[in-house]
Parts: sequence; C-alpha cells; structure tokens
Amino acid sequence: MKNYSKKGAFSLFSCILLLTACEKETVVQPNIDAASGSTTLIFDARYGDADFELNKAYDFKLSNATGQFDLKYEFSQLRYWVSNVRLVNAAGEEFKVPESYYLIEENVEIPVQEGSFDKKYPANKREQVQIGSIPAGDYTAIKFAVGVDSKYNDNLTLRAGELSSLNGMAFENWMWFTSYKFFVVNGKMTWVKASPEAPASQTFFWDFASNNLYTEKEIKLDKAITINAQMKSNINLELDVKKVIDIENPWSNRLISASKKELMTQLKDNLLTKAITLKSTSSTAIAK
Repeated sequence: MKNYSKKGAFSLFSCILLLTACEKETVVQPNIDAASGSTTLIFDARYGDADFELNKAYDFKLSNATGQFDLKYEFSQLRYWVSNVRLVNAAGEEFKVPESYYLIEENVEIPVQEGSFDKKYPANKREQVQIGSIPAGDYTAIKFAVGVDSKYNDNLTLRAGELSSLNGMAFENWMWFTSYKFFVVNGKMTWVKASPEAPASQTFFWDFASNNLYTEKEIKLDKAITINAQMKSNINLELDVKKVIDIENPWSNRLISASKKELMTQLKDNLLTKAITLKSTSSTAIAK
C-alpha cells in the first residue's frame, strides 16, 4: 500500500474541492430562461402613521380590562425572518424562491452569541429583498412565512439563504434546544404618570419562536405585476409596529419569550393578521 505525503494528500483534496466548485457553477435552475425577471420585496416599518425609527419616542395609549396605559416606547431592535417566499401567477401556479431566508431588521450593534465569540453584529437597517430568476409572467399574490421552518430551526448546522447562528437571531439556550428566534422587538417603555417629572421606565424584550408558531401569510396584490427581463417591479408591504405591540398588559410583561407562550402567540397573531399589509405594487418597463 502506498503512503501518500501530506503535500500529496493536500493536492488531491484541493483538486476535489476545485472539481466540486466547478460542478456547482454549472447548475442551472429549472424553468428559468432569458425571459425571466426580478422583483423587489419591500417591508416598510411604520409606527401608526409615522415612519419607524430606533431611539425615537412614540406614544401608546391603551384602555382595557387590565387598566389604562399611557406609555411611550423607544425601540432599539426590530428583527424578523422572512422565509419560503412564493409568488403566485394569474393561473394559480406558484414559484418557490430557492433558499429564501431573509433577515429584515433595524437594530443597534449587538454581541454575537451573547458575547461568547468576542465579536459584534453591526448596526443595520434592511427593509428590501431583491428576488431574481423569476419565470416571466403576471403575478397576483405573494406567500411567505415569518420564522424558520422546522428543518432548519431544529438544526443550526444546516445552511440556506441568510440563515446563520452568528447574526444574533439564534441562541443555544433558548427553549432548551438550538433554534432561531422568529421575531424580536426590544427597547424601553415609559409610563407617563400624573407627574411628568418622574415617569417610570423599564426595558422590554419581546420575541416569539418555536416550530408551532411558524406561520405562512398570503397577500393578494391590488393589481397583477408583470415580471420579465424588460420590466422592473416592486411589491411594497408595510409593517405597523404599533399593531404588533398591542397586547393586553404591556407594563407587567416586560419579558415575552419561551416562558410566556400565550403572549408569544399574541405577538405572532398581531404581526401576521394585523400588522403586515400591502401598501402598493408597481411594474414599469426598463428604460433602454
């Protein structure tokens, strides 16, 4: 039996990697041709009628069976996964965008994995997703989920799209097993009392996740958009943060996470049934 040197073994391994890389480059997505096009998916964060901004005070008034709340919110994070995007054409056929896992966010600088890597995820604002290689046609609806499906949520070693454990949205100690957080909103709430000189303030940390809260949403477009190589199109959605945070007793629930499943479910329902809505669509010819 021959004994290969380390140099020879390394060269053989390098050749294998090179061949593998070449093979990957030749893969062609089925049903995609020169007539295919792209669209821009926009998630515009709002707070009621105002644009959503970090570190800006927003009024929130609430009256229900638990009491009357006159609060101000200042946000430091808004982050969520948009996944498994599908476009529905006029014939009802669906195009599933490959590896469509996108992190939509407005956040300040945060430690990676709670500081265990001595690295920080940079402050970032991201509201747009560019989707390419879409078969040409007229599209009338879009489907997507907020969260990560169980295949990837239960195994952080798997990679697809933008999924990664190094972006501050995956924690090994959450829910007692490795998983992604689907939605996170953090900041400070201030209870405006009769004496404005001494309002009470506290930080809040709200999120939801777990496989049973993975939910898909379908949005019918106000008018069909045409996608092909000669057209430019946009799907403009809005996310109203004020509607997301509308829970029964916010002051007594500064922490919403795995231990409060009912409130996690309420956050999820608020987000998907009330907060995310269609703003507008457009498709225009690309100037030559």
